[in-house]
Amino acid sequence: MESANLFAQRQTVEQVEEGEQLAPKFDAHGLIPVVTTDHSSGELLMHGYMNAEALTRTIETREAHYFSRSRQQIWHKGATSGLVQHVRELLIDDDQDCVWLRVDVAGNGASCHVGYRSCFYRKVPENATDNGSPLRLEFTETEKVFDPQVVYPGVENPTKL
Repeated sequence: MESANLFAQRQTVEQVEEGEQLAPKFDAHGLIPVVTTDHSSGELLMHGYMNAEALTRTIETREAHYFSRSRQQIWHKGATSGLVQHVRELLIDDDQDCVWLRVDVAGNGASCHVGYRSCFYRKVPENATDNGSPLRLEFTETEKVFDPQVVYPGVENPTKL
């Protein structure tokens, strides 16, 4: 299925905000941001981007596809690691410029290529102060779900994926 067949042309505010047609707004680089959460728990797993092709593939397969800005290519989440994100719900915000995926993750449930369950495994401490040095982050996850060197064999630096 072609993206042109799935997506309506954006014509009016009313059509975009109140209408029943999917009319996503991609940015100047042809991308739309995506937040991905665990369908059952609501836990935030990751943030990424899709281009029209990635969004189309996601809709067609019900498996998450993203656009890698660093590699400049479509990436089927879990194709290498086996940690496929099965889309249970695909939502779009009011002005159709952000996608929210609610997913079940195959395997051990991890979504972060660094090995943690969520890509959001660090936080800025509550009492962070500027002492002339960069702020120190606190880890919210202390154990990795998998070893990236094992999951991505032959990749020189899997954390750069």
